[in-house]
Amino acid sequence: MIDPEPTKRRVLVRGVSTLFYEVGEGPVVLLVPGIASDTQGWFPVMRELALTHRVISLSLPGLDGTSPQRDVRPHAMATFVADFLDVLEVGSVIAVGHSYGGLVMAELALRYPHLVSRLTLIDACGLGRAVHPVAIALALLPARAADLASAFVSLPGGAAAFTVSSNLLLRQPWRIPTRTWAAQFRLARSRQTLRTSLKVFRECGGITGQRESVIVIDRLDEIDVPTLVVWGCSDQLFPVWQGRAAARRLPRGRFAALAGAGHVSYLDSHEEFMDALGPFVRDDLELIPPNGDRITDGGGRP
Repeated sequence: MIDPEPTKRRVLVRGVSTLFYEVGEGPVVLLVPGIASDTQGWFPVMRELALTHRVISLSLPGLDGTSPQRDVRPHAMATFVADFLDVLEVGSVIAVGHSYGGLVMAELALRYPHLVSRLTLIDACGLGRAVHPVAIALALLPARAADLASAFVSLPGGAAAFTVSSNLLLRQPWRIPTRTWAAQFRLARSRQTLRTSLKVFRECGGITGQRESVIVIDRLDEIDVPTLVVWGCSDQLFPVWQGRAAARRLPRGRFAALAGAGHVSYLDSHEEFMDALGPFVRDDLELIPPNGDRITDGGGRP
């Protein structure tokens, strides 16, 4: 049997040319990557879920092919996603977001609860102040310096920055398909993507870590849909204890920690990731209650 191949599409959302991929039929699963991840990185996940669902991978404004918008604050991006779903005439989704995309999906569930039937947060930001010092340094770059940095990285000699970021985000790079590496390298050379990414860092971070204005940990009890929190145990960007604490605050939260995986855990440990996400998406959760935390590591705060 040949796995279905995602199809590349574009629509206008509030005048913004918006890139997305889709495959399959049935209830909709919406996948939103973080700022340093390519939408095509979701393809292995999409192919597996497409057996039972219509799966959409969305590029947020200014990232990976979608035209930019001025406001990159998480709630503004969540409104953009809501408008995107309206254009597609999609009533509700199983929302899945990674890193900054996870924060955007959390805001979608908080501000537009009728659009989210289930929620998955993968190594998401906005769940606590703690963040790697590199992210703080990028957040403190003045706008002019950030623009110059994005121009430099997009030059031929900027490949070194891609290597540095990969070492921070991934712990098992040998498990990632060559095609995904090529897409990630292309993304890292996009000046627009880099400019938007640095703008997101400035919006979400500061000298003390993640900004209070983007942290949603104290609002998680308002999300009353089944929610799966997935975290790489070796995530260097956001500590695993943030994910575990978030799952415990969610009224219907579940937690899965992936041993050996880094920040982009769905790439680092695809099989283990699908062991967590697949049943959460496909199963009747009313008949199969959560069996406590699925903690497969020995680390992190209690």
